[in-house]
Amino acid sequence: MTDHYADAVFSEPGRCWRFVYRSDPGTQGQPMHCPESIRWVGNHYLAGGKRIRVWSCDGHLEGVEKPERVRHR
Repeated sequence: MTDHYADAVFSEPGRCWRFVYRSDPGTQGQPMHCPESIRWVGNHYLAGGKRIRVWSCDGHLEGVEKPERVRHR
């Protein structure tokens, strides 16, 4: 698992909700989408209290409320 990048949140079905640090040479410190496989779906609450639906890999499950296993087809 790669450490997440700041508190950036991304909500799109099928993509992990966390941005991670890029590990390509010359791109240190830049964010990218977490490339791990999706295993969970649940809710995340933003700082203002707004609830959003997020999808997560196993490594970024912290911060996901009421997670449910994703059923892959």
